[in-house]
Amino acid sequence: MYKPPVLTNIQNELLDKFKNLLSRITNTSTEYKKLAKKHWDSIAKPLDSLGEFEKIFQKLSAIFESEIPCIDKKCVTVMCADNGVVAEGISQSGKEVTLAVAKSMVLGTSSISVLCKSSGSDLMVIDMGIDSFDTEIYSMGVINHKLMHGTNNFYKEKAMPIDISLRAIFTGIEIVENLKNNGINIIGTGEMGIGNTTTSSALSAALLNLPVTNVTGRGAGLNDMKLKRKIEVIEGAIEKYGFRDKTFLDSIDSSDDTRILTVVDLLSSIGGLDIAALTGIFIGGAIYKIPIVIDGVISEIAALLAYFFNPLCKEYMIASHLSREPVASAIFEILELNPVIDASLALGEGSGCALLFSLLDPVSEIYTKNASFSDIKIDEYERFV
Repeated sequence: MYKPPVLTNIQNELLDKFKNLLSRITNTSTEYKKLAKKHWDSIAKPLDSLGEFEKIFQKLSAIFESEIPCIDKKCVTVMCADNGVVAEGISQSGKEVTLAVAKSMVLGTSSISVLCKSSGSDLMVIDMGIDSFDTEIYSMGVINHKLMHGTNNFYKEKAMPIDISLRAIFTGIEIVENLKNNGINIIGTGEMGIGNTTTSSALSAALLNLPVTNVTGRGAGLNDMKLKRKIEVIEGAIEKYGFRDKTFLDSIDSSDDTRILTVVDLLSSIGGLDIAALTGIFIGGAIYKIPIVIDGVISEIAALLAYFFNPLCKEYMIASHLSREPVASAIFEILELNPVIDASLALGEGSGCALLFSLLDPVSEIYTKNASFSDIKIDEYERFV
């Protein structure tokens, strides 16, 4: 049976702060969205011929309230954290890989490092909860926002206290504010944490009330036996915390205050710290009016959580690619987003965001510099549909 959490005074204060932040989110501009569409229609090419890219620039215009949006300063934020559920044998790799890859990122040798350099993007690597006492990584360039040395094993106990979940979300929000103040105008979302396809599958199964088998994939590569164990662990946790009970499902669909507390409780029960911080990034984008690009299924889950906290958050989201994890399409349908890249990617780290950044630059050149119909003295195409 689902039992709503009883909060401490500090947790209540943090929750009130969170609700106040969510209340600051407003719609993007329909006026500027129309101006951007009109601008595309004036360019000397067939109408809508750049497909989703035209819609992305309409969204950017609506966010920035500018007919000519500027996205010249990009950053991919990678949240690194370990997940205690790895102890249940649900991953091919051990938790030591999280630390090793975080180091590789700041050394410039990881996949996301190479892609960011290629796309002219900044890279920010954040320790939200790497299970290590290695402090050398901070002098190397990893930013220290550690809240726990990895989450608890959610199969046996809740992943983290509610106040830790909220502080992780606040961290993401504050990072967006700081990046905006430093001139960044578009942010990509990445993550690194062994076991986080298990946390994301569990969260999606609970949030969307879907069978665990329908939302659980092989992650970075599991054999049949480990995949079976992964499904068993998720199903056991959902049963343990009552995430199939009518009380929980009604709370998810209820009024704002009840829903917000229930979703925070779900995040605290399952984790992880990376997903919580990324949720804050998406919320921060909506608060500070910065477009946030979704990477793979981990950041997709964070985007979904942000949407459940405040549906207006989706107006500030852009989808980079379609993950091969099974729940990806269902989430994008809810968020009403169409990913640009469909290449069966499963790399993570924000790689899809960096790839999309590389595609947006030449499209921006078309949007701002391509000849118009009046320039070449021919009639514009007429729009019949």
